[in-house]
Amino acid sequence: MSGLSGIVKVVIFGATGQTGRLLTERADANGHQVTAFVRDPARMDLPSGSARVIQGDVLDSAAVDHAVAGQEAVLVALGTATRRGSQVLPQGIRYILDAMERHGVRRIVVLSAAGALRERAGSFIGSVGLGVARFFLPGVYREHRAMLEDLRTRNFDWIAVRPAILTNGPWTGRYRVVTEGIPRGGYRISRADIADFMIRQLTSDEFARKMPAIAN
Repeated sequence: MSGLSGIVKVVIFGATGQTGRLLTERADANGHQVTAFVRDPARMDLPSGSARVIQGDVLDSAAVDHAVAGQEAVLVALGTATRRGSQVLPQGIRYILDAMERHGVRRIVVLSAAGALRERAGSFIGSVGLGVARFFLPGVYREHRAMLEDLRTRNFDWIAVRPAILTNGPWTGRYRVVTEGIPRGGYRISRADIADFMIRQLTSDEFARKMPAIAN
């Protein structure tokens, strides 16, 4: 494994989502060469010329292949949704990973969710919260598990980030990261901090081929 250095050519899937927008803004602010893959370019709100925008659907393998070609890394912040009988996370990640194999792209950083691995929360309140979430959102956790199962079988320098509950709070730069379970007493983290952490993984091998959980 060898982390990328300097300016990275990176494509961001899910760039118009709440976390994806922050990823795009921070990657651009850090000087990386950003390609935003979006279904609706009208939803992008970035300074003109600051990022290359490719319109496409992650469930369209040809469009995904075109977006990945020529990149050095991939950031994924897709939401969960069932469209046309397809699950976006597991099917979308399969197309992305297949395209990476074809084009020799090694680094991918994926946004998942704490609890996706059926891990324990480490506290009573956290365990209750996870239990409620798993009960009411079983399909969401199934999609995340399927995505992570595919990811861990691939020979890439992958990182799957498992955040606690996401908030729209400010960037703090202060968060706890563990590779097993979930940070004890960590119930939430801002999307701004998640974007900060994910961008850092483009040029770091600290969590390569791991699934770190993160919380404030």
